[in-house]
Amino acid sequence: MSREPASFTVFASAPGDLQTRATSVLARIDWPGKPGAANPVTPLTAAEQQSFDAGREVYRNVCQSCHQPDGRGLERVAPPLVGSVLALAPAEITSRILLNGKEGPVGLMPPIGSTLNDDQIAAVLTYVRREWGQTGDPVDPATVRTTRAQTVSRTRPWTHDELLAMLPAGRGGQ
Repeated sequence: MSREPASFTVFASAPGDLQTRATSVLARIDWPGKPGAANPVTPLTAAEQQSFDAGREVYRNVCQSCHQPDGRGLERVAPPLVGSVLALAPAEITSRILLNGKEGPVGLMPPIGSTLNDDQIAAVLTYVRREWGQTGDPVDPATVRTTRAQTVSRTRPWTHDELLAMLPAGRGGQ
C-alpha cells in the first residue's frame, strides 16, 4: 500500500467484531511509515517486472493446476508456495527444484528443467517470490544457467531434507 488505510485504523480502534477483523487485516499489510514494519521491498526494475509478468503466464500454464491460483497448494498434491521457506530460499536452491524436481512430504514436484529455458524458470521464480504479498528477491536467468550447469548430471529429484540442508543458517523449516 502507498499509505495507511485510515478506515481500517478507525475500525481497529473501535470496540466490537470489526475491531478484531480490522486488526487482523492491518497486521498483514504494510505501508510507508507503518510502526514496526519491515524494510520496504525494493521495487522491481522494468526488466524484472517484464520477467514477473512472463512468470505469471508460466505459472498459469504449468504450475497453477497443482499449486492453485492463490499459491496455497493442494492438499496431498502440492505444498503451499505462500510463505514457503524453500520458495523464498536463495535462487540457487529454488532453481534446483524446478530443474530437477523435488520429493517431499507433500507429493512429487516433477522436474521441468527440460521443458523450460533459463529465462522461463527465472521468470516463474520471480513471480512466485513476489506474488501474494511475498517479498522475495527476483531471480536472474544467469543464476538459473549456473545452477543448471552445476546440476547437469543429477538424475533424480532433490529430497526435501537435501534442500533444507542447503539453506543458510537460521532459515530451516518448510
